[in-house]
Amino acid sequence: MEENRAIIKTNKVAGENMSRKRKQKKQRFLLIVTSVFILLLVLMVKSISGNSKQDLDSSQSSQDDINEQKEQSQSTNNNEISEIKVSPNICTTNTGAVINLNNFKVEAINKSGKKEELNNNILFSTDSDLLEIVNNTITVSDKALTADTATVTVNYKEYNSDITIKIFNDLASTIDENKVVTNPDSYDMVVNKSRNIPSSYIPDDLVPLDDIPKSLQNPEVNQLRKVAYDALKELFAAAKEEQSFDLYARSGYRSYNTQVSLYSSYVSNHGQEAADKFSARPGQSEHQTGLAMDITCPTMNYQLDTTFGDKEEGKWIAENAHKFGFIVRYPKGKEEITGYQYEPWHLRYVGPSLAEEIYKSQLTLEEYFEQFEQFEQ
Repeated sequence: MEENRAIIKTNKVAGENMSRKRKQKKQRFLLIVTSVFILLLVLMVKSISGNSKQDLDSSQSSQDDINEQKEQSQSTNNNEISEIKVSPNICTTNTGAVINLNNFKVEAINKSGKKEELNNNILFSTDSDLLEIVNNTITVSDKALTADTATVTVNYKEYNSDITIKIFNDLASTIDENKVVTNPDSYDMVVNKSRNIPSSYIPDDLVPLDDIPKSLQNPEVNQLRKVAYDALKELFAAAKEEQSFDLYARSGYRSYNTQVSLYSSYVSNHGQEAADKFSARPGQSEHQTGLAMDITCPTMNYQLDTTFGDKEEGKWIAENAHKFGFIVRYPKGKEEITGYQYEPWHLRYVGPSLAEEIYKSQLTLEEYFEQFEQFEQ
C-alpha cells in the first residue's frame, strides 16, 4: 500500500514536472512569437516612416523644382523687352542739315524697368520727303521750312520708337556782317529794317498772275513766285466759293530799282520819317522777295486802306490766310516790332506750317523767331 502511494506520488510529481515543462515551453514559444511580431512591427513602422520621409523629401524636391522653374520663368519674363526708347526723341535742326545717327541713343527697356543700350540691328526709316537717310546720316531737304516737322522711325526687332525732326532756321545764321540775308530764296526768310535783301536779287521763278483778278495793269507788280501764286489762287477761289468775295491782287513783286523810285517819291511827298512808317527802303521790301501781295476788293474801291481790316473781306482774310500759307505781315498793335504801320492788306507767303504757327501764336514773324530762339537756348 505504501509502495503504491509512493508510486502514485512519484507519478504525480513526474506529471507535474512534465506539465511545468510544457507550460515553460509554451511560454518560451509565445515569447519568441511575440518577439518576432514586435520585431516585424518595428520593421514595418520603420519602413512606413522611411517611405513617408522619402515621399516628403521627394515632394519637397518637386516643389523646389517647381519654384525654381517659376523663378526662371519670372526672370525670363522680366528680361523680355517691353519697349524701346530713343533719346533725344525731338531734334531741332535747320534746312540742309546732316545729322549723324550716332547722336541718338537707343535703349531696350525690359518688363522690370531695366534699360540696356542697343548698338546693333537698329533700323532708321522715314516716309517724309523732307528727309533722306543714307550712310548712317539724316539729311534735311533744302525745301524744308521753319516749323516743318518730319518723323524718323527707329526699329529694333518688332519694337519701334519715333524721333520728331523740327526745322528752325535761326535768324543769326541767315545774315552776314553787312546785315544782308543769306537765304533770299527761302520761303521762311525774314526781311525787315535790319535785314536787307541783296540789291541784285531777282527771284528766278516769278510767274504772271494770269488767272486771278488784278486792279493794276503794271506787268511787274502782277507777278509772284510760283508757290505763292498757286497759294493765292486757292485763297481767292476759297473766298469766292465760301463767301462770294471778289478779291483782287494789287501789288506783288517789285524790283529793287522800282522800290528806289517808290520810296524816293514817298520821301519827297511825306518826308522820310513818315515814309519810313509805311514804305520800305530799297533792299528792305518784302515785295522784292516775290512772296508778298497787297490785296484789295470792290468794297474798298480797289484801294489800300486800314479800313480793309473792318470789311468782311478783311476779316475773312485775317482768319483764313494761314490755311493757304500766308500771314498778315504787319498786324495791328505790332508797329514797334515790325517797324511799319498796320497793313491788313499786306499778305506774305511763309508756307503752311509756319503760317499756322504764327496764326495760333498771334505773333509777328520777328516775334516768332525771337521767342523760338530764346526757347532753344
